[in-house]
Amino acid sequence: MSAAADVPRVWVVASHRELGNEHGHPQCYTVMDEAGTRTLLNLGLQPVCYPWAPLERLAALLETVDGLLLGGSATNVHPRHYGEEPASDEFVYDADRDAVALPLIRLAIEHRVPLFSVCRGCHEFNVAMGGSLYQSLPALEGPVRHWEDPDEALDAQYAERHEVECTPGGELQRITGERRFRASSLHSQGVKRLGEGLVAEARADDGLVEAFRWKDASLFAWGFQFHPEWDHRRHPCYHRIMATYVAACAAKKAQRG
Repeated sequence: MSAAADVPRVWVVASHRELGNEHGHPQCYTVMDEAGTRTLLNLGLQPVCYPWAPLERLAALLETVDGLLLGGSATNVHPRHYGEEPASDEFVYDADRDAVALPLIRLAIEHRVPLFSVCRGCHEFNVAMGGSLYQSLPALEGPVRHWEDPDEALDAQYAERHEVECTPGGELQRITGERRFRASSLHSQGVKRLGEGLVAEARADDGLVEAFRWKDASLFAWGFQFHPEWDHRRHPCYHRIMATYVAACAAKKAQRG
């Protein structure tokens, strides 16, 4: 048996973007977030990707992995998936990612595959379970700034921006060992209505849901508005979250035999 066979594999859901090629012409590319995939590798997991998958293949492909990661993206879940029209012509969507991610999430819950979702990924998780989103947090003019400054350096954009408060006695407080902690915040959308079976585990001071999970706490299936995968070695709460996810993926692999 090869050494690679002993490593839990995590399906990183891809995004699809139109970017400039070497000649400056627009061209479609399939992309994955570098921070997320490197974090998986650094934690002893092996990222894999099935960027295109017909609906009828998803269940079989899911059987080849021990975890699922849905990361962030500059695109948004199309609001038609929660019964709304786009609130602005400026929003960018990724229909190909929606087509894979939304049914894949429901299959992961059904087959008890550990699921880690952040930013756009947590929006997908919420929408897949019947929830809805605030399409524009800046338009709400709330007291907490959840979005990054486009002129900031990348490290500054991912720095802790505001505090989140865990549900007293909840699973996130148990995992992190903290009632409140500072978290990154670079998202212009957020959870409006939680999907069926989802439980809020942390909120910002304006009440916005910052972390939620599947109702059965024995399955690691979480959504985070912030980014625990980013600089987790420095941030103790992030590190504990990621370590719990790694343990869940290892347990899933062991269960497979």
